[in-house]
Amino acid sequence: MRCSGRRAGCRPATKALTAAFLFTAALAVVLVSGCGQPSPSGRMKVAVTTVPLADFAREVGGDLVEVETLIPPGASPHNFEPTAGQFAFLSEAGVFVMNGLELESWASDVVGKVGNEDLVEVKAADAVPHDRLIRAGDYGGDTDLTGPYDPHVWLDPTLASYQVDAIADGFARADPGNRATYKANAAAYKEKLAALDAELASRTSAFSSRSFVALHPAWTYLARRYGLDQAGVVEELPGKEPSGKQVRELVDEIKGRGIKVVFAEPQFSPRAAEAIAEESGARVLTLDPLGDPESPEVSTYVKMMQHDASVMEEAMR
Repeated sequence: MRCSGRRAGCRPATKALTAAFLFTAALAVVLVSGCGQPSPSGRMKVAVTTVPLADFAREVGGDLVEVETLIPPGASPHNFEPTAGQFAFLSEAGVFVMNGLELESWASDVVGKVGNEDLVEVKAADAVPHDRLIRAGDYGGDTDLTGPYDPHVWLDPTLASYQVDAIADGFARADPGNRATYKANAAAYKEKLAALDAELASRTSAFSSRSFVALHPAWTYLARRYGLDQAGVVEELPGKEPSGKQVRELVDEIKGRGIKVVFAEPQFSPRAAEAIAEESGARVLTLDPLGDPESPEVSTYVKMMQHDASVMEEAMR
């Protein structure tokens, strides 16, 4: 039915059209604004997709950068739509840092819409050597797999170091006058990551139980680095609940191998993980792969990794 005049039934449609108009108008302002504009403080604007990458960017850039994280804590990076304000920030940013490896499938469309010709794009995971990448779905060294790579490289601190170098290179391209500072900051932070790696290796070496089940396959790189076994996942794709057959197979796996824990994540509903744990007798604990600047326990990448190690210790030591 078509609407006309001031009939009450037309108001929702009018509001929707008004909202769409305002967003389009905001986007138009973004598209005509200046490219690569510094913040009022003179710092280079850096847009970053996830909280861990934002932490890396601040460590590398220090006082020379203003970092905005696009994906808020608790949200999934797999499906995200930036706000009009974030479009505006991107239109003036010097650098856009993303993970890559198809984690943020929406990012290329966003860059195309922004129209910032000076924007330096950094896909930080592209810096990781290919022989250290793991194919999606590979939980046990299956080298015959093809298809996309698992994007969760930052959960191995030795691979996160490559991402830090990629960010430093991107900053240097956008702001060559401060290249030496970015490189020095990156080197100093990589020393912290090396210390973190040594700490995690020591803590995980004491685990008496080395296998776990995860809600979704985020922990493959961490498991490989520290000799753990991500024995199965509840959801192969985020938000896609397992079939009855998959549930039975996971329950049998957990019982047969004496696995003590299923790890949920704050970015996704734990419902399926809780159902499997209840049937199998395992515990459900929460690991955070992304962190939250407002939460003291996981406010930085190093703290997040230490916190996750503590959670793992609770069930596996």
